[in-house]
Amino acid sequence: MGRYATGVCVVAVPDPAADPDHGPSGMTVNSFVSISLEPMLIAWAIQNSSSQFARYTKAPAFTVSILAQDQHRLARRYAARGDSERDLADFSLSKGGLPVIAGALGHMECRRWSLYPAGDHTMIFGEVIGIERGPDASPLGFFGGEFCRIDH
Repeated sequence: MGRYATGVCVVAVPDPAADPDHGPSGMTVNSFVSISLEPMLIAWAIQNSSSQFARYTKAPAFTVSILAQDQHRLARRYAARGDSERDLADFSLSKGGLPVIAGALGHMECRRWSLYPAGDHTMIFGEVIGIERGPDASPLGFFGGEFCRIDH
């Protein structure tokens, strides 16, 4: 599967306790996919053994931030297990008040639509309720187990 090139996103959920000292959680994913335009639906997959599984599958809303080529260090940070490497400076708030990655190419605010078991992962479907475009730059890619350039 590593021979299939993908884009790279960070999915974020707000702190369920609204604790400003704890802040949002972010998770790097490359399983993001557009599903439907009417209604606008997206999906991504979370590993069932993830330390953040309950937080993400129970969140009523989440965001997807599409990373730019120069955000590979940030992508690596949020690919680590748990929240140990989180940096609150990486986040800003969307127009709807949800956490997004600052400087991303764009982001989508989503309301959880449904969950589907998929082997050792669970697919999380979201209805896009807000979308914003970021700076015009090249996206970050992932291929063969490494981050890569996607020129446009």
